[in-house]
Amino acid sequence: MNPFRTLSQLTAITVVSTSSVTAQSLQGTLDPLTVDALDEETRWTSGGREVTGGGPAAADGGDLLRGLPGVAVMRNGPQSGIAQIRGLGGDRVRIKIDDRTITPACPNHMDPPLHYAHVASGDLVELFAGVSPVSAGGDSIAGTIRLLRPEPDFAAENTGLVGGELMGSFRGDREAWGADARLFAATEDLRGEYRGSWINAGDLRFPGGTVRASGFETQRHTWIGSWRTDGGFISVDTGFSRSRDAGTPALPMDMVRDDSWHLGVHQRERFDWGLWETRLYVHDVDHLMDNFTLRPAAMRMQAPAASRDYGIASHIEMDLAGGLLRSGLDLHRAEFEAEQVNAMGLRRDTFRDNRRERYGWFGEWEYEWADDWEGLFGVRSDYVQTRAGAVRSQFGGPAVAADQAAFNAGKRTDSDLLVDVMAALRWQFREDTRLELAVGLKNRAPSLVERYLWTPANASAGLADGRTYLGNTALDPESAWQFALGIHHERESWSASLTPFYQIVDDYIEGRPIARFDRFGQPVLQFQNINRAELYGAEVEFEVQLHERLDFRANASWVRGCDTATGDPLYRIAPLRGLVALDYEHAGWEAALECEWADAQNRVSRIQNEPTTPGYGVFHFRLAREFPHGVRVEAGVENLLDKEYADHLGGINRVAASDVGIGQRIPNAGRFGYASVSWAF
Repeated sequence: MNPFRTLSQLTAITVVSTSSVTAQSLQGTLDPLTVDALDEETRWTSGGREVTGGGPAAADGGDLLRGLPGVAVMRNGPQSGIAQIRGLGGDRVRIKIDDRTITPACPNHMDPPLHYAHVASGDLVELFAGVSPVSAGGDSIAGTIRLLRPEPDFAAENTGLVGGELMGSFRGDREAWGADARLFAATEDLRGEYRGSWINAGDLRFPGGTVRASGFETQRHTWIGSWRTDGGFISVDTGFSRSRDAGTPALPMDMVRDDSWHLGVHQRERFDWGLWETRLYVHDVDHLMDNFTLRPAAMRMQAPAASRDYGIASHIEMDLAGGLLRSGLDLHRAEFEAEQVNAMGLRRDTFRDNRRERYGWFGEWEYEWADDWEGLFGVRSDYVQTRAGAVRSQFGGPAVAADQAAFNAGKRTDSDLLVDVMAALRWQFREDTRLELAVGLKNRAPSLVERYLWTPANASAGLADGRTYLGNTALDPESAWQFALGIHHERESWSASLTPFYQIVDDYIEGRPIARFDRFGQPVLQFQNINRAELYGAEVEFEVQLHERLDFRANASWVRGCDTATGDPLYRIAPLRGLVALDYEHAGWEAALECEWADAQNRVSRIQNEPTTPGYGVFHFRLAREFPHGVRVEAGVENLLDKEYADHLGGINRVAASDVGIGQRIPNAGRFGYASVSWAF
């Protein structure tokens, strides 16, 4: 396998875990697309190095997802990567960082879960798109993305093990300097490990100048202690992350401070009857936003916020009736609050004493009828409870006072019962060709922002459309009927795959105009259930070995989504896009020439006044060399032709005194170089 293979070209390098489908089962539709950052053959694409152009000093976990089939990343700033799977994004995607579910402290999701991921720590990236196994999680309809640490390795009997990796990197697009470290020591029964990263970056440069309020400084540190048991291990991990002056030019404020810490325990034990695994954790975020530190402001405003997540998940795996049974329980509790403080020091709650609790159970059975037939069947139930405390406001005028009184006197507790079912079949009808079919019903309960935003505010859970939103305590859960078909053909020198899909989402939650107007004269959008949304599309991948040292690869992802009643396209959907590349490897040298392209996006939401985006094609060149004693050097040039272009999911600028006008789409970087040096020992 060529080290330059992007994430989208890797086919199920499977994590051996009790909650994943096995390596050969249901690959196209259900099997996790996984990158093992410790596998020497996938070094280039992993650990925050290169992901279809991410380069060293990757900003956040979103950079690891670039190029994954069917996955796109919405960005409102360099630290705000929000995943979108097959046209569904935000809270519809289940994101797990080391199996932790993380609630953003910002009502605009400037600190989404991917913000808290170690992007250069050698973790595993696991994707379940669409019809995901019920063991991968519930209360989501788009799919599941997990960033996981590998299981701990211990030394052989009566020996010791010491090692690690150090890396330094530079990116010229924002003069970003980064450093990463992974150090470990182990005996046959104990293991200690440290993982850390630091990045300091300035404002983004593009052919027309710089994007104001787009720099950041982050550091993340984690310590892990592990103990070997008779049939497995117990690990305890703790750590913290720190971000300062992280701009979000597509939002009305910037993240000037974000501090978080976490504590977790992971137990895995194999018995004669099967396997038992448990994880529990707590994750805490202290977050501060303002509109004047990184950008000019006519009226200064601050917004402190906080969130805390508690979780526990436990499951077993055992043989049953000739197949494999997985069953488990998981509980999650999120605490969330945010407020606004004006220049006079007056305060107003945005969310106060909000709670969201989820209690889940699942059962899943995998069975192989013959060498050429295999099936996976699952059912899951989640009970979700939400509540909000009484709010207070010291400013805002009569309208806000009326909203406050109505909200405090109204219903502020809700509960939803969600039931998911899925079934998948795999048929290996030829030695080189397999077919997978998957169908499922997935559900998601409304988020705290969608339900309890009590007065019109510029809080949209990451939509970043510049509109003013209002919550709705009468919201029903979303229900998605999903269908996927996977066809994969593989020969000795070439392979190809096609995965078409179709989804119907009943009670889709979207902002709809009401008879109130914001200060710009636009109608306020209230979160409401629309009768039905429809999404369909396909992913295509192709790879061929042209020569012993030369490979050609290409992929494309396409999705369309609309409100079936009005025909209005859904907001912020990625256009047809893909990658074409040539990879060369010889005598320790690796080189790649890539063309990253996207079609124009003219199917845009009328309700959100979404602007269209022209298509583009940009070229990247990459070079790497392995040296003795574990030294590796990587370098490259992005956007070789210095083309000025913008990703449709890149957000709209809201910062004055920038080289990007207010209301213009935030551009991507111009031509820049990058380099990194790492030493593994």
